[in-house]
Amino acid sequence: MQPLLDIDDVAVRFGGVTALSGVSFSVMPGQICGLIGPNGAGKTTVFNCISRIYDPTSGSITYDGRDLLKERPHTIVRLGIMRSFQNLALWPGLTVLENVMMGAYRRGKVGFLRSPLWLGARREENSLATRAYQLLEELDLTDIAFRQCEGLPYGTMKRIELARGLAADPRLLILDEPATGLTHGEVTELGDLIRGLRDRRDLSVLLVEHHMGMVMALCEHVVVLDFGRKIAEGKPDQVRNDPRVVEAYLGAPDQFDAHGASSATSATSATGGTGGEATA
Repeated sequence: MQPLLDIDDVAVRFGGVTALSGVSFSVMPGQICGLIGPNGAGKTTVFNCISRIYDPTSGSITYDGRDLLKERPHTIVRLGIMRSFQNLALWPGLTVLENVMMGAYRRGKVGFLRSPLWLGARREENSLATRAYQLLEELDLTDIAFRQCEGLPYGTMKRIELARGLAADPRLLILDEPATGLTHGEVTELGDLIRGLRDRRDLSVLLVEHHMGMVMALCEHVVVLDFGRKIAEGKPDQVRNDPRVVEAYLGAPDQFDAHGASSATSATSATGGTGGEATA
């Protein structure tokens, strides 16, 4: 089986600062892959390269056999890649349904010239609304479909953002710290939701997350970065017992409980998990 996403020897430098140095790993079709490491390790920089926000200094990124570095940023969604960001980016004045519809507009075919004249636009709008409502049903959000997003609970807004991403029918879902700000119960629900979506939709998922309980329970493959370099990768049990990972990030392996959490990392404040990476 060929990787869906293949990152090969990628380096990123900003002047004299090296954000990534020779990073290589792959995401297989249908796999949930975790990308972890301390703040500043380079995780968000990897995401920004895949999203074409950054141009790597060297190396290659291949998606479904296609050279991703030759693609323009606005074409990435059309290829089947959808990314979330650390901070919520919902429109508070729009309804939940309208926010989810925004993710489906890449599926539209009316175009710039026909839209002002409403040539086929109304029919397409109705189709997008139906599609968005079906996603809200799948994520158990129909009871708030016609409410504005402003004032909704944070965990609910996270699910709305996920629904909006799914509206684009991605094959690869890239999630940047989706558990940030959620309660313990909401984190468990989110992990179950991501796994269920992967199974039902044949998705591949690349996940950056500081909540180690979620990573170890959800991911089938884990890649660890530290100071822009890959220091370990493998199955969760292999990674959490790797001495290099313990030293860099996780703390003593015997601190893990039955759910994969540790006292050193389950509290996101221990690693700055409630904040983002400034440049990496």
